[in-house]
Amino acid sequence: MAEILCPYCFKKFKTAEVMLQCQNEATQLKQNSENEFTKVPVCPTEDDTKFSDHWGTHVKTKHIFAPNFGFREKMGLKSIQGKPCDKCGTLSQRFVCPHCHNWLPTEMIEKGSQIISVIGGPQSGKTNYIVALVHQLLKYRAKLGLTVTLQQVGRNKAEHTDEIYKAMKKIIFDDHMAVPKTQVRAGQQPIPWIIRLESTTTKKAVYLVFYDTAGERFDDASSVEELKYFRESEACIVVFDTLAIPRIKRILASKDIDVFGEAFDYKYTWTTLKNFEEANKWLKLTKKPFAFVFTKFDVVIANQESLNCDVSDFTDDDGRFTNSSFIKTGKFSLKQVDLANKAIADYLHADDVWDEDSLASDIWDKWKENGHFFGVSALGSMTDSTLSIQTEKDEVVPIRVMDPLIWILHKLGGFGIPLEGGK
Repeated sequence: MAEILCPYCFKKFKTAEVMLQCQNEATQLKQNSENEFTKVPVCPTEDDTKFSDHWGTHVKTKHIFAPNFGFREKMGLKSIQGKPCDKCGTLSQRFVCPHCHNWLPTEMIEKGSQIISVIGGPQSGKTNYIVALVHQLLKYRAKLGLTVTLQQVGRNKAEHTDEIYKAMKKIIFDDHMAVPKTQVRAGQQPIPWIIRLESTTTKKAVYLVFYDTAGERFDDASSVEELKYFRESEACIVVFDTLAIPRIKRILASKDIDVFGEAFDYKYTWTTLKNFEEANKWLKLTKKPFAFVFTKFDVVIANQESLNCDVSDFTDDDGRFTNSSFIKTGKFSLKQVDLANKAIADYLHADDVWDEDSLASDIWDKWKENGHFFGVSALGSMTDSTLSIQTEKDEVVPIRVMDPLIWILHKLGGFGIPLEGGK
């Protein structure tokens, strides 16, 4: 029997514990005391404390009921099936979490869930990153041997991952604009992006879950404690803003190089993560793959001389930021990833380059081979003061955005990721 991790409340439950929600939208005529007929739902909505508590607002929902699963379904010997509503008898296949009553993907209930989370501080570029990542996954999924499914679950259509992605994709890839900083009201529950990745050969699956939060939640350890997905995930992509590194900020400012926008000090995110890991050793976070991703890395390539960076592991003979070799070869190069990891670690260690030795040392000491550094550009080039992407051609080309996720899938194992050299 599979164990499910809800991507909304991040509580666990057994498959047979899942609840169902009535899907009957039919109405019937009902006569009132004045002999007037009005349309009323056959199966009316009800107060839902669990759902209301999760979203922080009082709402009524369609009837939630415990399905009468058969012995074989309960024992995991047969796939879970939809059941008739215990009030109106209408067949329902809308599965919901027993803890928060949010609608969950059917495949998650049938096959269980492993989750990879994406986190980062405000203005770290994580929203642009996730949009670019999904864009590239959909474009190159055949080479990866993956099916990529943007889930269609939520309180309404606007909350479906495929709808959110389409709106964001238009901003970046059609309008050539960076996505503006996320604004989240105090106390507002973020909407999860839920993307299912499944190997076409092994059939192993994982869910990429991203919360488009404002990022300020990573100011202290108590905030991370609230983000249960952080500790329950099988792996994590941690997004750092390259432009927030103090030495880079100082050098670019001294050269009158305007990168526009306020960069959030990544140390808040890292300190929170480190403190949380040290206070919760039992979670064994360091045994899980963590990809530490420096976004906006195109700025480092464009200003390599001013920043005293040897970027030869990221560029071609003409000094241009090269994309992952996987895009051309269809084979993932662990060598290319390892060279990039070492180069960024060297930048961090060197006091005349990035001068952030403690970050590199902490991550290496804690995660060892389970932690890797990546340099990516979600937009492929810099933006101007209006957030317009300064593309050389009339096309936005993300650079190396898939590498962190492919590396994680390789580390998790079972996805049949094609490797250079076959190892």
